[in-house]
Amino acid sequence: MFGNKDSKNGTDPSPASGGSGGGVNTIDASTEIVGNLKAGGDIRIDGKLKGNLDCQARLILGPKGHIEGDVVCVNATIEGTFVGNIQVKEMLTLQATAKVTGDIKAKKMAALGGFQVDGTCQVPFTGGAKASGKGEAKATTNPLKAK
Repeated sequence: MFGNKDSKNGTDPSPASGGSGGGVNTIDASTEIVGNLKAGGDIRIDGKLKGNLDCQARLILGPKGHIEGDVVCVNATIEGTFVGNIQVKEMLTLQATAKVTGDIKAKKMAALGGFQVDGTCQVPFTGGAKASGKGEAKATTNPLKAK
């Protein structure tokens, strides 16, 4: 009785067995983690992470959150400070409060006025070898920011 096996097909129907199902992992504002993380589901970081993150779903970096390391994820919303390289397999959203220092590779990207990027952006990024340069840009500040 310790397993949650489906009586019809003998499989485990719990979200944990499916990869990106289940709840959101949360690192609160008073938490600092030093080391690499692997998340099978969504993760929200309002505290600090010093290390690399491999997220099989969505990363949300809150407005006071801070990541120092490289990230690979499916989707991401960045509101806080990110120092490192990020590779997003689907959609990256940079909120107005986002401060990114490092290189960005994403299939799709949306950005709100006020964000800051000091690094290169490669959008769309489909993985694999170096692309032809299409969609690449070097940004030090938000070119859309009103002065």
